[in-house]
Amino acid sequence: MRTPRLHVERLAPGSSPVELDAARAHYLRTVLRLRVGDRLRLFNAEAGEFEARLIALARDRALAELGPQSRPPVAPSGPELWFAPIRRTRMEWLVEKAVELGVRQLVPVITARTVVQLRRPERLRAIAVEAAEQCERLHVPPILPPQPLNRRLAERDPAIPLLVAVERTDAPPLLQQLTRLASNAPAVLVGPEGGFSPEERALLQATSGVHPVSLGATILRSETAALYALSLIRAILEGES
Repeated sequence: MRTPRLHVERLAPGSSPVELDAARAHYLRTVLRLRVGDRLRLFNAEAGEFEARLIALARDRALAELGPQSRPPVAPSGPELWFAPIRRTRMEWLVEKAVELGVRQLVPVITARTVVQLRRPERLRAIAVEAAEQCERLHVPPILPPQPLNRRLAERDPAIPLLVAVERTDAPPLLQQLTRLASNAPAVLVGPEGGFSPEERALLQATSGVHPVSLGATILRSETAALYALSLIRAILEGES
């Protein structure tokens, strides 16, 4: 079994042992069946990743002693994903896969045709943490509070290109826009089931730095469209590295 890897909010090398909460203690003790003396890897984006060793393991808490640093911290990178909330199981799957594909930030937006409320944000955060642990990322992308599309557009950084997936239009293909913009950290917006309203399309067209793109001839579900775009961006970035 490979060494368990856990995200922790605070890591301070050379200080007191790292305390893990009851949920983590239960996972280590009951699910993984670890014992005192077993090895761990602990990480976060600010401190990097460290080898560690369990020095106490009880039902409601665990303590780990930090060892040497195995990976230095890195600045968050990758694209942003803007998305209209969708049904719970599909949205959880989307968050998990978006983290695996290297998204920098998850940005829920409320549109005219959004019919799902973003409930239990702590559940989505836990899924993002688990995905980062599994895929060897240091950075757990934040999930911002939902905002109406018009407000989010007004607050966005205009220096970051926003690529909007629109269907049944003559917008240029996503690959063509990515090549033209030459941005390694764009934002991608996918709308709700039913697409954007005419007013939202007009707003997006009038907003500086917003670029419509086509994802092909077929009509994709929201989560499929998002992962198609993220996969293409990742393939381009890896081809340039």
